[in-house]
Order: sequence, then C-alpha cells, then structure tokens
Amino acid sequence: MANSDFDPLSLYLHIPFCSSKCGYCDFNSYEGLDHLVPEYTPALLSEIELWSAAAKSYALRTIFFGGGTPSLTDLEDIKEILRSVHANYQLMETVECSLEANPTELTLEHLTGLRELGINRLSMGVQSMNEEELLLLERDHSPERVLDAVADARAAGFDNINLDLMFGLPDQTLETWQQSVRTIVSLGTEHLSCYALTVEPGTALYYQVQKGFTPEPDPDMAAEQYEWTQDYLKENGYVQYEISNWSKPGKECQHNIVYWNAAPYLGIGAGAHSFFAGQRFGNTDAPNRYIEQVIETKLERDNNGRATMRQIAGGETPDRETLISDAIILGLRLLQGVNEDEFETRHGVRPSAYFAKQFSKHADNGLIELEGNSVKLSARGLLLSNEVFIDLIPDREVVS
Repeated sequence: MANSDFDPLSLYLHIPFCSSKCGYCDFNSYEGLDHLVPEYTPALLSEIELWSAAAKSYALRTIFFGGGTPSLTDLEDIKEILRSVHANYQLMETVECSLEANPTELTLEHLTGLRELGINRLSMGVQSMNEEELLLLERDHSPERVLDAVADARAAGFDNINLDLMFGLPDQTLETWQQSVRTIVSLGTEHLSCYALTVEPGTALYYQVQKGFTPEPDPDMAAEQYEWTQDYLKENGYVQYEISNWSKPGKECQHNIVYWNAAPYLGIGAGAHSFFAGQRFGNTDAPNRYIEQVIETKLERDNNGRATMRQIAGGETPDRETLISDAIILGLRLLQGVNEDEFETRHGVRPSAYFAKQFSKHADNGLIELEGNSVKLSARGLLLSNEVFIDLIPDREVVS
C-alpha cells in the first residue's frame, strides 16, 4: 500500500460485452462478441502493464469496472485483472473498488467470489421496478430478480451497494416512479443514482420516438418526479451530493467524485477515456481493433523498450481556458458547489470574477447562488443545469 508521497489517481477498466443491448443505451457496449472475451482480458492485462511506468508516481484511490456488463466476466479473469493492477500500481489503503452489474446474471456464488477478490462496492443497473417500464427499456430482468440479487449481495458481504434508477420515461407516471424509489429504499441500499432518460441519437429508442412508435418523454413530469425524489430521499436519510446521486452519509461514490473534481484518471480498455498528465485521450472503440493495437504496442515495446500507445484513437492537451471551463462545469454538479479559494489555488482564477457575466445572468434568473466563498446551483438550477453549463463553455456568447 502507498504512503502520502504518491499523487492520487483513479483507474477505470472497461468491459464492453453485454448479453443484450438495451434500446436506450449509447455506451460503448456490444452483444454477440463473446468470442472476443478470451483475447480481451489478456489485452487489458497488457495495457495495465503498459501504463505502469507512466503512473509510477501515483497511487490508486479508486478502481472501477464499467461497461458493458462487467459482472459477466469470469471470476478468474477478474482475479487476473486485479492481480495485474496490484502488481503494477501503488494502491491506497482505503481504495474503493467498484463493479457494475446487471441483476440478471448475478448469483450468490459469483457475488461471494467478487467480494473475496476485493470488490467492495457494487453498482447495479435496475432502472425500474415496474414490469412495463422494464420492457420499454428492453431490460431482461424482473423486479423480483432485483430483490433476489440484492439479498444475495448482502449474503456475500457487500455493505456498499448502488442501484441505478431512471425517471422521465415515456408514459411513466409519478405513481410508478414513486413505487420504484420506495421499493429500492426499503432494501436499505447505501447509494442511489437517479437519472432522467435521455433519448440519444443512434439508439433503438431514438428511432422509435422519431417514428412515433413511442411517445417522447414529458419534461414536466420528469421535473415533478425529480423534485419528489429529492424530498423523499432526504426524509429517508439520504444526502444528495450531486445532481443525480444520493447516498447514506459516508457512502458517496469516490470514483465519480474524482470526475466531478476534474482530478486525474486513467482509462483501460476499448473506448475507455483518460485525463492523465494534463491530456485527455480515448482508446479505440471496437474491441477487436483495440485488442490488435494493444498487441502491436506491446510487441513494439518488447522489441525496443519504447512504445507508441497505438490503442489511443485520439486526444488533446486542453488549453488553460478549457481546463477552467471543465472544472467549473463539473464542480457545479456537486451540491456543495465550488469553493472559490480552492479553485483559485488550483487554476489561478477566482470563478466569480472569471465568469462574472455568466454568474450575474444566472444569479438573476435564480439558477445559481453565490454564498460567501462558494458558488453552487440553486434548487431550480439543479433542474435546469444545462442552461448554466452551456454558458460556461469557452467562446460561448452569453446572452442576458
């Protein structure tokens, strides 16, 4: 385990395989590519090793298996991946190690194995506890399966569980949303992520809405559902710490907080993105091409001791203006907002001065609040955050 001399770093590991592709999903995930799994894990192991020299002055504070459906991965593969991480990186003693999962594939045996390997946080994609809504979203689990999966996770020793829910669905009523939230809260889950459905271009759901087969989501209903959720979860002991996230005290997702604090993270795997050593970059999306490029990179390094990271599909070195903009947008997602002194120490500017015109506009329209030494979104601003964020993008003309 690392001492305080190391800088903190987060590691994201992308597993792109799914048993089926949900109609609303625009993530880099694939069904029907099971034949690539035996080659994919060795490629991950190679990329983990390839980055180790660059990360030698860092210590991992969080590890996150995302996807796709990481819970489909064999325990032996998870074991090998974690073994490689431990062999190649320094880890903090309190490292948070999360894994995303679908209720369908989880068994008590698999969950017990994951916990024994050091996975200490489980994030389950539930989305709804209503049969009809699950069918709309093309989810392949039932509400009963969710109850069983959570019970099995508890039996396996998990005491930090997140459940994802989705509101603002076509034809979703306030009542059906309330029932989903109440059921999840009754399970004693430590963390809830509640997201408004976004109909993303290129998805099956987008096609259905465009063709009139499925009605568009109702933004007014989504707002009503969101406001009810804020009140209900507060009454039941949850703290809202980010626009879409609530937790029991001390159970906030440390990995996602890294993103919102614009801190460094390294992404491993097909389509994984990184913000590391002052650069933003992303890997090739296609798993087969990713595997080929990692092999090419490793062979090149083995032959001459150096390597060009061929799996990187593109990237940039953000200029100072972009870094400042990204940091304020991400920071405002947090309910605590942005501390002006800390921001100035890190970025050399005071937000209230640097964004004076933008903050004045959105303070006047009630979307942000300037309180002493901090700036944060108002209750109304949490609902309309994109109206604030778009004005904070560099070169964006601010219209009063």
